[in-house]
Amino acid sequence: MNAGGAGSVQGFRITSEGLKPLSGSYRGLGLKNEKVPLFSSSPGQVAFTPDGWDLVVTTKSANTIEVFPVGRDGLPADEPVVNKSAGMVPFSIAFDKSGRMLVAEAANSTVSTYKVGQDGELETVQEPLPNGQDTQCWLERAGDFFFGGSTGNSTVSGYRQDAQGRLALTNEAGIAAAPSGKSQGVIDLAVAADKFVYVQNATSGTVDVFRVGGTGALTKITTITGLPAFAASGMEGIAAV
Repeated sequence: MNAGGAGSVQGFRITSEGLKPLSGSYRGLGLKNEKVPLFSSSPGQVAFTPDGWDLVVTTKSANTIEVFPVGRDGLPADEPVVNKSAGMVPFSIAFDKSGRMLVAEAANSTVSTYKVGQDGELETVQEPLPNGQDTQCWLERAGDFFFGGSTGNSTVSGYRQDAQGRLALTNEAGIAAAPSGKSQGVIDLAVAADKFVYVQNATSGTVDVFRVGGTGALTKITTITGLPAFAASGMEGIAAV
């Protein structure tokens, strides 16, 4: 996903020689950003639905979720289906075990749940659920639970889901992990083996490692220090396997 200017997505094919551009897969997003956009106006995230038949893009300042149906050749539709976001400033995307889509919304630190239709239309399963925190941007699934990272006050919130796909906070305070002096500026989350949560703290240049308990509680294992702080190098983004 390219954030600058009108914004765009570009596909790639996995080959024995690495990634190769997928011919004919470039699609514009119709945004109105500067060449180097403000963080608040750039697209939030791009993701395939679990079945691979739709490509989803969140657009923060436009408050839309754009869905490109994907053909058997891997090419997205010429134009996206543009859905109005249930919450303000849609950011990161996650999917539950049934393929429902959850979107974290930064404006009011909320999460909304959707079903993605075959035509690219979204059906709202649950209206925005607030967690009482500040600027939740990141959301990841760990087994039967979801965890969201709020950049504004450096907290991690936990969520559980019932059989109908409705979310609830794992505790009334909305905080599964509170910040510490070494845990400032949550900028991304990653999950490994459905039981370890890694929280990247850009301001302090650290990564917190948590174990997920049977009730969704997080227990800190360690904090990795000495990484480049955000102000110095723009540390942003984490992945785990």
